[in-house]
Amino acid sequence: MLPALLCNATTNLHGFITRLVKESGGTFLFKGPCFANLDFVVTSDPMNAHHVFSKNFANYGKGEDFKAMFEELFGEGIVNSDGESWRFQRKDGFENYVMRTLHQKMEGTLFRVLDDACSTRRLGTVHVEVDMQDVVSRFMFDNICMWVLGFDPGYLCVDRQLSTFSCGKAFDEIEEAVIYRHIVPRSIWEFQKRFGIGSEKKISQSTKVLDEFLYDVVKTKKQELHKEEQHQQLDLLTQWLVADEKGESSDKFLRDIGVTLVVAGRDTVSSALTWLLWLVATHPDVEKKILEEIERETAMAGRQESDKGTYRFLISKDELNGLVYLHATICETLRLYPPVPFEHRCADEADVLPTGHRVKKGMRMLFSIYSMGRMEEIWGKDCMEFKPERWISEEGNIIHVPSQKFMAFLTGPKTCLGKAMSFMQLKFIVSAILWNYKLDMVEGHIVKPTPSIVLSMKDGLKMRVYKRDV
Repeated sequence: MLPALLCNATTNLHGFITRLVKESGGTFLFKGPCFANLDFVVTSDPMNAHHVFSKNFANYGKGEDFKAMFEELFGEGIVNSDGESWRFQRKDGFENYVMRTLHQKMEGTLFRVLDDACSTRRLGTVHVEVDMQDVVSRFMFDNICMWVLGFDPGYLCVDRQLSTFSCGKAFDEIEEAVIYRHIVPRSIWEFQKRFGIGSEKKISQSTKVLDEFLYDVVKTKKQELHKEEQHQQLDLLTQWLVADEKGESSDKFLRDIGVTLVVAGRDTVSSALTWLLWLVATHPDVEKKILEEIERETAMAGRQESDKGTYRFLISKDELNGLVYLHATICETLRLYPPVPFEHRCADEADVLPTGHRVKKGMRMLFSIYSMGRMEEIWGKDCMEFKPERWISEEGNIIHVPSQKFMAFLTGPKTCLGKAMSFMQLKFIVSAILWNYKLDMVEGHIVKPTPSIVLSMKDGLKMRVYKRDV
């Protein structure tokens, strides 16, 4: 089975796993070579998810192999960031800080970049192609750096839109290279790492780029904290340093916390936003319903007819809850294209899953969240259709789906605490983009997932941007 997995690793990894999961009824045992310690259980069964992530949670951790795979990227942050960082994010004013910076970056950079794309033409009347995945990634990286590090790198700018996105490229290359550590024997990738060859060379080079960026930010932040006014900043790194009165956090620890939170914030929202823009552009009926809801449920309803085409629309935070159809569209996007396509755990002790599969002590389990969204047993015969209506009740409310069936934010004690904030960001950004601009796919551009630990698009999202005449 390993040769088939390796052959599909660079082309259709998630599709290959989904096919195997469906053929096996939802769960199967992957058998690697006897010398490689690569046996693991692959599942998309909600009962197994509930058992591992909730009912028998104490028996399943990340495991030593997982920590080794992600050591260069996350370091100590992989186990230390959750509790403390979210304690700071719950502080009074942080949510308003997030919305305020989003608003500023939207008006100051994103709208300017999209306006420039609308006005720039080649060959007379043909609009230029814009890689919206690149635009969204830069936009979210700038924002998350402001929230986490208190620093705006300014990667999204009209004058620098096509400049080298060194940090973003470094993150992407590490995330793509790490996927191979999941499917080849540890001894092989450790050998490559030692001699700096193959995919391990990319990890080493990209880690140096991130280290240079983050250590410089940490050094600057510590210097700024000597100024009394800096203590009032709301970014998470400042809050962490202020709380660390004895100065016990090393630069390495702060670097690890910073990179973990930047990855969590940048990748999840930018991935979801990119796939949503593609799905909406290829489903005009969904786009129409979103626009009708925005006009019906927000301040746009009272706008004068003469204002159309001249009003720069940004929804207020208080109006977000009224956008039920947009909320459903986000849920449907996350069902089919979860930003983190798989999650894995390691059994501390031998166990038997609800499906009857035996898990040996130390055996890894891989939960294919991507496959889970494509299972007829969970979502019905129309599971491959993009259908936001499946999330809306007859009364017009969002239907609650148990988290073990919809694992975009995980389930159990480790459910993502940033779920509400992620929806808030996505609604705000999507409503602003769709109301002010019409995005059309570039003819002939093929969208396909990258084999990576984050579900991005292999060749970007090539679109043409037009100012919307609402």
